Amino acid sequence: MVESNAIPGFLPSVQGLHFANRWPHGPTVRFGPVDPRWVGIGDAANGLCGGMSWYVRDRYVSSRPVPPDTEPPANGSSLFTTIVRLQVRSLDWLRTPLHFWWMGVRGPAGAAGRSRDVEFPRIRADIDAGRLAMVGLVRATGWNPLRLTQNHQVAAWAYTVDGETITLALYEPNWPDRDDVTVTMEGGHLRQSTGEVLAGIIRLG
Repeated sequence: MVESNAIPGFLPSVQGLHFANRWPHGPTVRFGPVDPRWVGIGDAANGLCGGMSWYVRDRYVSSRPVPPDTEPPANGSSLFTTIVRLQVRSLDWLRTPLHFWWMGVRGPAGAAGRSRDVEFPRIRADIDAGRLAMVGLVRATGWNPLRLTQNHQVAAWAYTVDGETITLALYEPNWPDRDDVTVTMEGGHLRQSTGEVLAGIIRLG
């Protein structure tokens, strides 16, 4: 028996941002004259996937269209500032990086098992309730916290369960205007349709 559900009326090609998560180097925040990049943090080029995903969710909830821009907004612009603010919110007082790290130290097998048994039911509950699910894609495993920037945030808008195979449909900030980006879990293996390394998924937010 196949089970599936999707967020009503949502498609990444329509409700998702139309530019990719590719930003030029520049500070995301400033502290007076201090540029945080001097101490290795706050560079937009590292990506703003969390802010983009939360922005799309907020726009969908409020029934407001996303801007038509096909290029990332300029550093310091109103849209850039909003996405940065949401990026900071997505870190959840650093609980999000800690969650990524804790999944990573489980190793691929442990991360895959928790993804199926714990995280997917939570993601499914969000979608069943009509909410875009904020999802972390665990790309880095092991103890090294410096690899946390390899991880990624997306929004899941649909799922299908077909026997032992689970598929999530994603708004993927790295792949704008694509309605076909998915994550599939089958047995102890996870894969993303666009080919990136994937060890596990996390329900965020």
